[in-house]
Amino acid sequence: MNNAVALHPWQRANHLTSRNNQLMIDGINACELVEQYGSPLYVFSEAKLRENATDILTNFRRVHPNTTVCFASKANANVAVLQILKEAGLSIEINSGGEFVKAQTAGYTAQAMVFNGVAKLRSELELVIAAEIKAINVDSLAELERILSVAQAIDKCANVTLRIIPEIKGGAAAGWETGTSSSKFGMTREEQLTAIGWINQHPEHLTMTGIHAHIGTQVNDTSAYQKEAEFLIAYAQEVGKLLPYPLKHINLGGGYPKNYSSSADNWVNVSPHYQDTYRANIGFDTIADILIRPVANALGSNIEIIVEPGRSMVSDTAILLSTIEARKTRQQKPVFYLDAGYSVLFDIFAGWYFHMVNASKSDDTATQLCRMAGPLCDSSDTFYDIEGEGRVKALLAIMPELGEQRATLEQVLVQQPSLR
Repeated sequence: MNNAVALHPWQRANHLTSRNNQLMIDGINACELVEQYGSPLYVFSEAKLRENATDILTNFRRVHPNTTVCFASKANANVAVLQILKEAGLSIEINSGGEFVKAQTAGYTAQAMVFNGVAKLRSELELVIAAEIKAINVDSLAELERILSVAQAIDKCANVTLRIIPEIKGGAAAGWETGTSSSKFGMTREEQLTAIGWINQHPEHLTMTGIHAHIGTQVNDTSAYQKEAEFLIAYAQEVGKLLPYPLKHINLGGGYPKNYSSSADNWVNVSPHYQDTYRANIGFDTIADILIRPVANALGSNIEIIVEPGRSMVSDTAILLSTIEARKTRQQKPVFYLDAGYSVLFDIFAGWYFHMVNASKSDDTATQLCRMAGPLCDSSDTFYDIEGEGRVKALLAIMPELGEQRATLEQVLVQQPSLR
């Protein structure tokens, strides 16, 4: 088991507080929520969602007013979350037909949607082309061929943005790097030249609205953003000479870092690898100056800059409320059994960054080491050793930093069709 990590401070001034020794989220008593709705229960903070949206919009539009922020709904496609972010001023990036339907349900217009993905279905393309969404981010020549076929079949003109491989390493882990030819994403320069030729040959059914790149996720390296800006400026200028009309937008992707710890002392027992992976050294103010500003300065005020943040909008907005249903003593330590396991919280395996708090005694000081386990018939369904109360049966525990993907991951990941 992992060593215990420090539990404090867990409070967030605007949405996670304590009142009369009870956990409050957006001013609502967490224990009362469980009494009303049962557990396990994910609870999202509307205040924090709006705060995150305002943070990125304010900073990016400070340097380029013509910036569109498209929330990457793969991070969390809960319709209520999507509605709040829409009200806060965000557009949306979808990754499947299911997310397209959810975006419509949440009230997003077609012109507020961009469509990502490496294996878009024909049926999905029929939906988005018929709706005339803002842009389809094209990942391959095979996809462009399919888009053209669909557009011809339904006699529509598809708005396409070509995803280029910038050959820039970004992301805190190898699996999070999406900007090199070793990843599964994007097109080479040669493939894009072929694609532009196709687009120019079929102006009645294909319009190239922009170029797109995404270098990875949880990117803290400022030089990676600087390289991305330099690459896309030069490439946009090159592509502009090949088209009979100007590009409308440059899509810079997302991948902005987020802290997965509420307190510096939570890093004491965490390896350097995880420290680099799960913390943010830069904020939107810095990213605005090193990424957005140079692109805007080089390409002008008329160019629309699109960004696609996901985790940075939602990862710190939710808590999981879980009830302790049973207790044992093993090796002179209490073991508490929660009603939430990895079927509810898949990232239990990286459990060090989940901060457990007794929602019914949120101001109490930890008194002893204990173990927290889930209900599943699997020995790995165990959280970690933690300094917790361990004194009263049927306590409530919360685990902050859960907003992105967790609430929908085990239901249907990014709303892909079910197996047949």
